[in-house]
Amino acid sequence: MKRTALLLAILLSTLTIKTTLAEEIYAKPDQEFMSGDLQDKYDDIKTGTLRFLDSLRSPETGLLQSYKSSSLYYYIPSSNTFEKGQEPYLDNQAYTYDMATAIMIYAATGQAEKAKRIIEVLNKEFYREKNGQIGLLTSYRCDHFASDKTLIMGDDGDRIHVGPSMWVALACLQYTRITGDGKYFPFVVDIAKWASALPHYKYPDGKLGGVSMGSGWGPDWSRVYSTENCKDYYSILVILSRMYSQCSDKVRQVFIDKKFTDKEMNREMAGMERWFKEIAYNKETGGFNCGYNEDGLDTCKALDTISNSISVVGPEKLKKWGIDPFGLIEFAEKYLQVKDTIKGQSVEGFDFTVPEEIGNKRRRVIWIEGTAQMVLAYKIMSQYSASIGDTTKAKDYKDKAVKFSGQLDKIAELINLPDQALPYVTYNPGDQERIMTLRSEWEIPRAPTGRWVGCIASTAWRFFSLTYYNPMMMGSFSFCFE
Repeated sequence: MKRTALLLAILLSTLTIKTTLAEEIYAKPDQEFMSGDLQDKYDDIKTGTLRFLDSLRSPETGLLQSYKSSSLYYYIPSSNTFEKGQEPYLDNQAYTYDMATAIMIYAATGQAEKAKRIIEVLNKEFYREKNGQIGLLTSYRCDHFASDKTLIMGDDGDRIHVGPSMWVALACLQYTRITGDGKYFPFVVDIAKWASALPHYKYPDGKLGGVSMGSGWGPDWSRVYSTENCKDYYSILVILSRMYSQCSDKVRQVFIDKKFTDKEMNREMAGMERWFKEIAYNKETGGFNCGYNEDGLDTCKALDTISNSISVVGPEKLKKWGIDPFGLIEFAEKYLQVKDTIKGQSVEGFDFTVPEEIGNKRRRVIWIEGTAQMVLAYKIMSQYSASIGDTTKAKDYKDKAVKFSGQLDKIAELINLPDQALPYVTYNPGDQERIMTLRSEWEIPRAPTGRWVGCIASTAWRFFSLTYYNPMMMGSFSFCFE
C-alpha cells in the first residue's frame, strides 16, 4: 500500500509539473499588450474560458457543443420558412474547427487528457470512408455515437473542407509540442497529404497553385480556391517542412513512410506562394482577394485573409514576396473596421467583409473571433516594427492591440454571458431571422429571442489574443519529439 501511494504521489507530482510548465509557457498573459485592468482580470478570464468549454463537453464522445441554447426554429430552404423543432437547432452540434481550438486551449492550460480525447475521436473519424473518400466533415453530432461507435454527421452535411481539417492538424501539432506525445504525428502528415491530393488551381503553364476547398453539398468545392483555406494549409506545410529538416531521424521516418517528404512539401509550398502573390494578392487595393471560383476571381474583401497572412506568413516574408504588410493592416482598417452598439454603448471591432459589395443586405457587425485575430496581427506587427527601428508604428500597433483587447472585454461585460463567454458577433438575430456572413454561406447563429448564444471560436480566440500563443505557428519553441 505504501509503495502504491508513493508511486501515485510521484505520478501526480509529475502531472502537476507538466501542467505548470504548460501554463507558464502557453497560457501566460502577454502583459505588454494588455491594459492594467485586463491584466488583473486575466486569471478570471482563463478560468471562465475553461469552465465554459467544460460545460459544453459530451460525457460520451468528449466533443463540445459549438453553440448551446440556440433557437428551436429550423430553416427550411425549399420553402424559405422556419419550422419549430423538438430541440434547439444548433445544440449538440460540434464543428470541427471549434474542436481544434478547444484542443489547443486544453493542451495550453495543462489539461492534456481532455485534448487527447477529442483528438482520439477525430483521428478515428478521419480514416472512415465517406462517399468513397476519407476526411473530416465540418460538423458532427457530439451527444452520442452511432451504433458502430462512429460519429454521426452534423447539420453541415457531407462537407469536407480544407480549413477545418488543417486546424485539426494544427491542434495536434500544438498538442505534440506541449506534451511531447508524438502519437498523432502520423495523423497530421496524413491530413497534409490528403490536402495535397485535392484539385489545385492550374496556371496556363501547367504548374499548380492554391488547393481547392474540398467536397460536399453546396457549390462545386473542388473548383473553389479560398485564400483563407490555402493559408491554413500553408501554415501546416511550413511547420512540417521545418520538422522534416530539423527533427530526429524517427520524425523524418514518418514522412518517408507516408511518402510525403521535403520534395512534395516544397512543391506544394512553391505553388501556394505563387498563388498568394499572383492570384490572391490584389495590388490595386493592397489587400487579398477572397479567392478564386467557377466565376473567376473573387475580389470580396475578407478579414481573415489579412489577419491570417500576418499570423501565418509573417511580415518579413510578406515583404519579400512584394506584399506590404503595413498596407494589409491599412486595408483591414479602411474597409473592415466597424462600430456597433450594445445596450446603448458603442463598441469597436472588425467585420467579416463588406456586405454591400457582395449583395448582402445585412447590417455591419463586429466579428468577435476575427477581431481577436486582428489583436494577434497587431502584436506581430508591433514587434516587427520595433525590429526594423520604426518605434512610431511599433507603439501605434501596440496601442491598437490594447484597444481592441479592451473592446472585446467591454463586449463580454455588456452581453454578460456565464463564464465570460462571447457570442459569434455583436448582433443578436431573432430566432427566425436568417443573416449570412458572406454571400449565401455561414449563417450567424440564432438564439431564442432576447438571449445570446455563447460561441467556442469567439471565446477561444479571445483567450489566444491575451497570451503569447499563436495557434497557427510554432514560434521558437521546440516541436520535436522522441
